[in-house]
Amino acid sequence: MQKAIVSTLIIFLFCSCNISNQENELSNSVQSLLDNSSIPAVVVGKVDKAGTTKFFSKGPAIWGNEKEIDENNIFRIASMTKALTSVSAMQLVERGVISLDEPLDSILPELSKIPILDKNNELLQPKNPITLRQLLTHTAGFGYWFTSKRIRDWDSIKEKLNIKEWDYVDNPRLFESGSEFMYGTNIHWVGILVERLSGQNLEEYFRENISEPLGMNSTWFSVPEELRHLIVSSSTRDKSTNELIRDPHRYKFRDFRGWENNGGGGLLSSPADYGKFLICMLNKGTYNNATILKSETFDLMNSPQLDTFKQQHRYVEVGNVDTDARGDKDYFFDNFDNWTLAWSYEESSKIRPQGTSYWAGFYNTYFTIDYQNGFALLHFTQILPFNDRASYNLFTDFERLVYGTN
Repeated sequence: MQKAIVSTLIIFLFCSCNISNQENELSNSVQSLLDNSSIPAVVVGKVDKAGTTKFFSKGPAIWGNEKEIDENNIFRIASMTKALTSVSAMQLVERGVISLDEPLDSILPELSKIPILDKNNELLQPKNPITLRQLLTHTAGFGYWFTSKRIRDWDSIKEKLNIKEWDYVDNPRLFESGSEFMYGTNIHWVGILVERLSGQNLEEYFRENISEPLGMNSTWFSVPEELRHLIVSSSTRDKSTNELIRDPHRYKFRDFRGWENNGGGGLLSSPADYGKFLICMLNKGTYNNATILKSETFDLMNSPQLDTFKQQHRYVEVGNVDTDARGDKDYFFDNFDNWTLAWSYEESSKIRPQGTSYWAGFYNTYFTIDYQNGFALLHFTQILPFNDRASYNLFTDFERLVYGTN
């Protein structure tokens, strides 16, 4: 018996040392990766299902200031806002306030009236209603200027159609609801729906139902004055010289109204805060004794939704999106994956397991949630254009290091 105990202890100590060595190896490799990167300021992190967090950083938080950036600094997370908005909508589904498949005509009449601009640049009245499921899966027909040439050219198309006044609060839709995938302003509309059903603005709703329960005290649409010193500086890459031009203005402070308080891309947050949200998602809606979704609601939210077609981003407007080819790493939009009710569903990666969740924000912030291995990854910087080669490659290199030591 005594020999068995000793043997077990030796095995335990050996395994513990091996895990510790792997962690040290990863830490050294990641820090070296950041230090050798051309990105001037960045934070990356790994969080796991048990709540363990590890962040790595490089560079100044604010241009001209020696204070180093870290996981508590605040970044514009743009479309990473969408994940919180989707959770909000699923909370209302869970409470029986709304269903996924009921028409939204009576709740959002301004939504249902928006015409469809077809592929011949003709305006048509929609035949089918829009549902919450279609908004959450980007199948309601709305696009962005960088995902649709018709939206990009809408001003000139209006002139050709002799439209003097456009009496709608969004650009035209591009197809009948449920017939295609198009990444666009769909989740902006989900945010408006949440506000209308809850009687709260989205800032209030997030604070009460997501960010405060999870201890996300640096996540806001309108950052409180006492936290504004934590907002990081940004930069834009000059396409002709490949140089990063540092923006002298960190952020334009204002009270948000209407679409700027939006569920599609208006939040600011810190890596530490967003890490808490990702830990909560790894645990199917629960973190630190706070449950923001029941596990069965999370499973529904996280289930693939596209059956007859997949998400596609084959048109991405140049300018504020870098579409240069980049070999084996390619670029962010080069995928034909599925979509859930909250984010992209991995089906084609050589590194991530199938079903891994992922998405990003316009200023080159990225996240993945790997349920099979029980961890999530984050990459936060503030660089335009989106899909910046150096930024995206740094994230994929970080990801490869993590999977190489797991």
